[in-house]
Amino acid sequence: MITTGEFAPPVALIAIRSSMNLTYADWMLAHNLRPNTIEQRVEFAERVERQWGTFDVPSVRIATWLSRHVGWTALTYHTHLASIYRWQLDTGRMERDPMTVIRRPPKPRAKPRPLTQTQVQHVMAHDDGLVHSWMMLALLAGLRAHEVAKFRGQDIDAQGIHIIGKGGQDSMIPTHPALWDLAQSYPRRGLWFPSPVRDGEHYGTGYVTQRVAERFRDVGIERGSIHRLRATYGTSLLRSGANLRVVQTLMRHSSLATTEHYLGVDEDERVTAIGLLAA
Repeated sequence: MITTGEFAPPVALIAIRSSMNLTYADWMLAHNLRPNTIEQRVEFAERVERQWGTFDVPSVRIATWLSRHVGWTALTYHTHLASIYRWQLDTGRMERDPMTVIRRPPKPRAKPRPLTQTQVQHVMAHDDGLVHSWMMLALLAGLRAHEVAKFRGQDIDAQGIHIIGKGGQDSMIPTHPALWDLAQSYPRRGLWFPSPVRDGEHYGTGYVTQRVAERFRDVGIERGSIHRLRATYGTSLLRSGANLRVVQTLMRHSSLATTEHYLGVDEDERVTAIGLLAA
């Protein structure tokens, strides 16, 4: 089993460990990867190891497994596997890298995929507690899966939500009243979603992603994900009258170009816009 180790051991400690004993988490830390990335990749590695039984498999098996995934998922999984096998080589656990002959999937062309209002109603219709809360945080605050998983009571009050986001970005956004209502059902301090199997830790990002995708499939939306709720959040802000710059800050993007990738435009909006032109 691949262990997480300590996410922040002293640099000197890493230096004196033998390469064979360097855990995957420590190896990534030594390569200056961020804690969120380390957590996600360790979780992925453990899941794949359970499925495959071993990482010592031929390239064709890996390629076949990757072929079952498309888009960003395929690209992300390829990147994760390349990292795992590089660690295996660097620490002497393996003598060859099966990823060298597997071509990296192309970067998908960004296409906004916000949900329609009807789809939102279907997805949110049945409240089973946990998954519903996760989706609320994505739909009304634009939280990503890893931000949802680690959410704490002290991160929210009636006025604002504190978020440590992608790349360690520290942000505050206003609290939607429905989320403050939701907060009354959770502790005011500590994790909202503690893991039932790992004491003191939160649910894994992969588990959050998987459960939300299952909810989408249950209502007949095959290509559903928690990130589509984030796209819906941004698109809903724009359609409610917020200007693009405001939407950018609420989605916590460093550039408008990134925000635009999330925002959907339907044909009715195009027709309405043309109708507003002066003759």
